[in-house]
Amino acid sequence: MGKSLLLKPGIAAGMVLAAALSAAGAARADQASISTVFASYGYAMERKDVKDDVVKLCDGKPSCKFVVRNENFNTSKGPADPSPGNDKGLMVSWKCGDVAHKVQFAEGRPATLDCD
Repeated sequence: MGKSLLLKPGIAAGMVLAAALSAAGAARADQASISTVFASYGYAMERKDVKDDVVKLCDGKPSCKFVVRNENFNTSKGPADPSPGNDKGLMVSWKCGDVAHKVQFAEGRPATLDCD
């Protein structure tokens, strides 16, 4: 008769650990990519929709980092600088699976979107 796996605790523990790691990896993979919901750039009422630009920079990645400046928002319609002479900001919301994020970033500063 063959030996039972219960008699070999090292094998059983290894199998349990492998299953747990696999499940954790699958859960992380499901929620690990950015999906942009909304993005607006400018000052006060002088803003433009830059969702297409943020999608191009970040969607599908687990994290994304870029500097908030006019040059990064040239795919979207409207002037490159929606509010000349004013300090602008980027308002952006994104999802990672079912988890929603919303942050504002200042012009000239790094913006980091991530799923952690």
